[in-house]
Amino acid sequence: MTTWPQEPVPNDESAVEATTMTMQSEGGADADQVETAEPSATSSRRIGIFILAVIVVVALVLFGFALAPRSSSATANVTGPRLSADPIGSMAPVFSGTQVTGDQQISLADYKGKTVVVNFWASWCTTCKAEAQVVADVAKRWEAKGVVFLGVDTHDTTAGAHTYYQTYGLDYPSVVDPDSRIGASYGVSGLPETYVINSKGEVIDKYISSLDEATFTTMLEKAVAAG
Repeated sequence: MTTWPQEPVPNDESAVEATTMTMQSEGGADADQVETAEPSATSSRRIGIFILAVIVVVALVLFGFALAPRSSSATANVTGPRLSADPIGSMAPVFSGTQVTGDQQISLADYKGKTVVVNFWASWCTTCKAEAQVVADVAKRWEAKGVVFLGVDTHDTTAGAHTYYQTYGLDYPSVVDPDSRIGASYGVSGLPETYVINSKGEVIDKYISSLDEATFTTMLEKAVAAG
């Protein structure tokens, strides 16, 4: 009887070795894939962090511009002696400077012969905000009677001053006083402060802190009556 040749059967050690080599080969491929994927994920994280950092820097720069004090080119000029703590009867220092809402120049001298109310304020001043609407409303009524209202915006920012004007509907001009030069000449010790100047240029009234409508009206009635 003819018998077919028999194929050699691998022993157990050969089988184990072959299986081990196959597993190592497959595991090595997986490791290569993992090692290849990790750098890609790390790069994405780095790019994300870089973009976030750029956004933060740009935001801080823009915020800084909004809060930065006005340019030194917006200076105020003052002539005349400095007022004392009790300025009633003294000649008011004449000041000039750039308007808050534009590049136009304005001066107290422009209103010579008129009754003028000078109100010192700033957008960062909490008590100024408390009286702002009162001042705006009273100004609208008394301007029709010939009284001039002139604000002095003290050591403020452009953005803050513009927002203040829009919020309270102010329509009278204000002079920019970036280094408190005008305030110093009037002896201003805090904000807000209000001065009433008669047609001769003399200070006839002064009020420190927020004005209420009744007090403000009394001051103006007295000023108009005095002429």
